[in-house]
Amino acid sequence: MSARTGLMMTLLALTCAPVSPGAAPVSADPARLFARCTGRLMAEVEHHWLLSTDPARAEASLQDMKDLLAALPRAETRRLLTLRTEARAAQRALLDTARFSGNAEKAARAGLMAETLLGQCRALLLR
Repeated sequence: MSARTGLMMTLLALTCAPVSPGAAPVSADPARLFARCTGRLMAEVEHHWLLSTDPARAEASLQDMKDLLAALPRAETRRLLTLRTEARAAQRALLDTARFSGNAEKAARAGLMAETLLGQCRALLLR
C-alpha cells in the first residue's frame, strides 16, 4: 500500500470515528461528505477566480478532496455528482451573499456560514 493510499484510508477512518467519547460520527457515509466538500471547495476556487485573488490554497485543497473521493469505491456516481453540484451552488450563494450583499448583517451571517462549512471540509485534509 502506498503512503498516499494509507493516508486516504486513515482520513476515511477518521471521518467515521467519533470526535469525542459519546459524540456522533462526522458522517455515516464518507462518499457523501467528500462529494459535498468537493462541491464547496469548487465554489471557493471559482470565487477566487471571480475576485482575481490567488486560488492556490483552494485549488490544492480541492485536488486533495477529489483524490479522497476518487479513492472510495465507485457506487451511486450520479447521486454523488448531484450532491457535489448542490453543495457547489449553495456555497457559491453563500460566498456571493457574503461579498456582494448590501445588507451588512446578512453578508456577515453568510460569510460566517461559508467559512464554517469550508473549515469543516478543510479539517478533513492535512494541509
